Amino acid sequence: MDAIECLKSRRSIRKFKKQQIPREIILEILECGRWAPSGVNYQPWKIFIVTNPEFKKKLAKCTNYSKIINNCPSVFLIYLDKTIEYSYTKQVQSIGAFFENFLLSIHAMGLGGVWIGEILNQKDEVDKLLDINDPKLEFMGAIALGYPEEIGKSFRKPLDSFVSWI
Repeated sequence: MDAIECLKSRRSIRKFKKQQIPREIILEILECGRWAPSGVNYQPWKIFIVTNPEFKKKLAKCTNYSKIINNCPSVFLIYLDKTIEYSYTKQVQSIGAFFENFLLSIHAMGLGGVWIGEILNQKDEVDKLLDINDPKLEFMGAIALGYPEEIGKSFRKPLDSFVSWI
């Protein structure tokens, strides 16, 4: 898939087929993620991959989007690793680039994914589930992924609604 087509055709997928994703594909998605730009190339991310149905049920209780988590085959839990203190803002921006690389690679491979940011409202509960009590790890969000069952339409604001030429 051409890069421009990939950017413009990616959609947030919230309904998935009951089909597991092969480990090799998950590894390729992780490979694409790690090539995201990061300040001073620190690559400040730590990822937990959730495929266990019982763990997903517990995780689903941490979000209003429990149906998505319960019905997708895999969830990436993405953390900011703050062990290298550089620039918090730049590190968080790097995590955003990491999310985007994940979502684009998921789409390019014929899969679907959705960024679940609302789960941050229960980040302490997510940390407890993973037995994380290290202040140097900060939960940034989740991506649910799988083979799309349904692909919706998307709307984008017109460029002139947010672009100013100076």
